[in-house]
Amino acid sequence: MIIYDQHVHTSFSFDSNEKMEDYMKLAGQDFVSTEHLEFNNPEVQNHDSIPDYTKYVAEIERLKKATGKRVHKGIEIGMSAGQADKIKDYLAHHTFDIKLLSFHQDGTKDFGSNMVSHLDPLQVTDQYYQLMWKGINEFHDADVLAHFDYGVRRLSLTSGQFSTTAGVLLTNIFKVAIQNNLAFELNTKSMYKYHNIGLYDYAIEIYKQLGGKRYTIGSDAHDATHYEDHFRDALDMLKAHDIHHINVYRQGAMTVVPIDDIPEDL
Repeated sequence: MIIYDQHVHTSFSFDSNEKMEDYMKLAGQDFVSTEHLEFNNPEVQNHDSIPDYTKYVAEIERLKKATGKRVHKGIEIGMSAGQADKIKDYLAHHTFDIKLLSFHQDGTKDFGSNMVSHLDPLQVTDQYYQLMWKGINEFHDADVLAHFDYGVRRLSLTSGQFSTTAGVLLTNIFKVAIQNNLAFELNTKSMYKYHNIGLYDYAIEIYKQLGGKRYTIGSDAHDATHYEDHFRDALDMLKAHDIHHINVYRQGAMTVVPIDDIPEDL
C-alpha cells in the first residue's frame, strides 16, 4: 500500500489497550504507531504520560522480523503551557520517524473530556485556540499538526460560530505551521465520529489559501477496528478542494503521493 495510517495508538499510549501486533494484521507494508507524550496529563491525575521507549523499540524490531514489514517509530507530542523544554529534552534523547504536534489540555482539563460539553462553547473555543496559538509559537518541531479541532470536538458549533470565534487565531496558527513545514492532518475520528466535516472543509481552504501544501490522513485509532477508518472519504475531500496529493512520512523522510495513484478499494 502506497499510503498508510499516520495517527495510531497502541498499548504504549496511556489511553489504549490495543497490542501493536493486532494492527499488523490489517496494515500493508508500512505501519507506524504515534504514541502519546503528555507531560502533566490531567487524564491521569497530572502524572506524565511517557511511552516506554526501550520496550517500544524492542516490539517494533520483533514485529519487523516476524512480518517482514516496515514498522516505523512515531510520537504524538502533547504541547501545553510550560512544557516546551521538557519536550525538547525528551526528543533530544529519543528518535522518531514521524512526530505529530497536538494540543490536548490546559494543565487542569483535557479538552476531549466529557466535562467540556457542559461549558460555554464560545468561551471554550476561544480559550483553546489562544492556547494553541501560544503553544505553536513556543514549540513547532514536528511533522504534522494533528486534529486542529481537538478542543471543539465535544462542542456543538456551526461553521459560522467557529469562524467568528476562532477564525483569525486559526489563520495565524496555520501561518506558523506552514512556515515550519507542518502538514495539515485530516483526522477521520474528528471528521466522522465527532461530525466535524464542515470544520475540516473550512480549515482546509484556509490552510490551502495560505500556501500550505502538506496533508496527511490519520484515523486516531485507539483500537484496530478503527484503523484507516474513512480514508477514501478523506481523500475525496482533498480532491473536492482541488488537492490531488497526500504526504507520507517514512523513516524521517517525506514523500508526495498522487491521490490518483491510490487504489480505489483503499
